[in-house]
Amino acid sequence: MYLDVSTVQHNGRTYQRVLLRESYRDQGQVKKRTLANLSSCSDPEIEALQLALRHKQDLVQLGSLQEQVVVQQGASIGAVWLVYTLARRLGLRRL
Repeated sequence: MYLDVSTVQHNGRTYQRVLLRESYRDQGQVKKRTLANLSSCSDPEIEALQLALRHKQDLVQLGSLQEQVVVQQGASIGAVWLVYTLARRLGLRRL
């Protein structure tokens, strides 16, 4: 498994494509299979994936990085969306 990163310029704009791929052999030919499109990931996330793939044989080394990683919960809109949807279905939105 590896990350296939390529940059393309089109009409003066630069686009970056990041794909998680694996290579395999089929009847003696080397082929590639795309497992995931990671183009929407941020640069730190891509760097973390590259680091994990580089050390996939010994992930214990990455355990010491836990102290440097900060986990935050994003904004939760589930309850608000539920109330809005119920109000719309019941016709209360007009009120």
